[in-house]
Amino acid sequence: MKTQLFKYPVGSVPVRHSYRFLLAVMFCSGLALFGCTRFEPDAAKSGTQSTLKPSPLPEQQCAPVRLQSGLVAQLDDTLAKTKEAKQWPLSKSDRCKRQFPYHFTVISVSPILVIGAPVTSPADTNCISGNTSIHCLRSERFAGRYEVADSFAHAPGLVWFSPEHGPRLFDVPTHAKSMFLLINGKSLRLKRKGTQWRFTGAG
Repeated sequence: MKTQLFKYPVGSVPVRHSYRFLLAVMFCSGLALFGCTRFEPDAAKSGTQSTLKPSPLPEQQCAPVRLQSGLVAQLDDTLAKTKEAKQWPLSKSDRCKRQFPYHFTVISVSPILVIGAPVTSPADTNCISGNTSIHCLRSERFAGRYEVADSFAHAPGLVWFSPEHGPRLFDVPTHAKSMFLLINGKSLRLKRKGTQWRFTGAG
């Protein structure tokens, strides 16, 4: 008596079982496709967002401001406290310092009076009269220099400031021919001749 190993010959499956098997295959395939359409776009979206999200820029490590004394320290401290200086652009050569947008000329040192002429490039903030250490003072807190001279060229947008008059930039009237300022109990006189302004004395 032979033992039948399989109920049905190999390769032959009853019709009702074939139908159930086909339904099972279709159901599993549907689940697989649903899983792909459900999760693959989310994964792609997440990857795209991580790619497009800008990486944070490294913070600039700036050394603490050193306490200085003298004329330059007075000028720097006064400008640093003005509201205008907080909006000045950072220097391209030193990201820890703001760039002077003016060519500053120290007209008087007793009392202190500084005139600022607008510049179009950082190179214009350099000194033009001799470039000696006595007449050209490098700022410690800003990118730029202070020139010491008794005259300066007239230009639209001139400003002036004085440590003894508070942290503020004052406008020079465009059409003015002379200026009389009272600073620290002393009067300062400036006269304009043509395109040149000249300091005429204090009293």
